[in-house]
Amino acid sequence: MDNEKGIRGFIQSKIKMHCLVSALLLIVLVGALTMFLLRRDPAVATVNGEKITKSELYAAMYTQVGEEALDNLITRLLIVQEGTRLGLSVTEAEIDDDIQKIIQESFAGMEDQFQQALEQYGVSLETVRSDIRVNLMARKIAEQQVSLSDQQLEEYFNANQSEFNIPDEAEARHILVDSMEEANEIIDLLNQGSDFAGLAKERSQDPGSKDQGGNLGFFKPGVMVPEFDEAVFSMEIGQISEPVETMHGFHIIELLDKKSGRVVTFAEVKEAVRESMTEQQVSRLMQELFARLREEAEIVYY
Repeated sequence: MDNEKGIRGFIQSKIKMHCLVSALLLIVLVGALTMFLLRRDPAVATVNGEKITKSELYAAMYTQVGEEALDNLITRLLIVQEGTRLGLSVTEAEIDDDIQKIIQESFAGMEDQFQQALEQYGVSLETVRSDIRVNLMARKIAEQQVSLSDQQLEEYFNANQSEFNIPDEAEARHILVDSMEEANEIIDLLNQGSDFAGLAKERSQDPGSKDQGGNLGFFKPGVMVPEFDEAVFSMEIGQISEPVETMHGFHIIELLDKKSGRVVTFAEVKEAVRESMTEQQVSRLMQELFARLREEAEIVYY
């Protein structure tokens, strides 16, 4: 079930550098076979009858990945140098806090899933910590240039109030199976008095929720896939759905609770508005920072 963001944005962004370097090292190792390949140089594709050889592919991979990897390493070093010049530092506690935020926001608070994601991508925790350290340093440098007045905050709130209003939320649990036949069988068992949580632990195909009896916790509209979302937010508390088909399979859903959304005032969310505007400015300033540091630096290529 896609109720967690999983490895999505964070891991992909935080470990991009690691993946590039790993790919480059792999290409270097493969390069040891290049002389052998050159003797036969098999084609990997043909275009209008003309072949692209394996040696050409390796050469292109080496050039493209190598240049991007070096570019990222240069940017990282420039950030560290600038932070040192400004007397800034990143503590281990700050890195720990950032990792916990990632686990809470992207892995539903489940550290074991975070660890599994790292293993899946072949990335060590030390690598992630190193990337977080550089990212936090870049943020600290950029944040020094952020200045927001109350008037700017209120103007932003008035223009984007819907972003800050509290949406409806639902708490649900589900049992995910592969076929309509099995879904109907489970509904029959529930109608006969079987325990929903017990059936979820025994029969559900969703590894992210089955151990919690299928409980997905509270979530907002738009978090789940559309068919699941539509079913949940049209149900009454305590209601069990008919089988709901999604890209993942067939779901039997029980709505456990609902929270009604409401419109908020500027005073209620002033700090959230500040955080949102700060985040936008920091993102822009970080890009400007990278460009400025590279422009001012003396970079010698060998």
